Amino acid sequence: MREELRESATAGALLVVVGALAVLSGRTFLFPSLGPSAFLLATKPSAPASHPRRVAGGHAVGVLAGLATYHALASGVAVTAPPPAMTTASASLAVSGVVSVMLTTAGMVAADLRHAPACATTLIVSLGLLSSPTDALLVGASILILLATHRTLLATEIAPGQTTADIADAADRPS
Repeated sequence: MREELRESATAGALLVVVGALAVLSGRTFLFPSLGPSAFLLATKPSAPASHPRRVAGGHAVGVLAGLATYHALASGVAVTAPPPAMTTASASLAVSGVVSVMLTTAGMVAADLRHAPACATTLIVSLGLLSSPTDALLVGASILILLATHRTLLATEIAPGQTTADIADAADRPS
């Protein structure tokens, strides 16, 4: 039970800084796909998908694919409330979401940046929830802050599992 509590506390600690920034700024520093990234970093820190290059790179691919598909296919529509059935708005959002996941998957596989939570990020962006350039920058900043927090927790041996050298070794292993 001790390890479960440590992993749980680590996942929460990873989100404290971005959560505080969200409260202090009123901006979306905390968004749904950070949760799965924090979970992976806290529970599987040596897994290839938890390598900082894959976390940051995967989310970057997701943001770019989401922005491209949203602005090409569904600009001006957002899924904050379900659009009426059988409308152009509902179809454009659906197509934007599907295409963004396809592009994100292709981009992550091609660049060896596999990080599954990035597919949630691309949906958040491509469905119009965080679809402005400012939102994209906030997503990127949040990911970098999450990774910096993780590095700090590792350096202070608060986070379970590994050293910085272990992280580098994990990136060299095939996924």
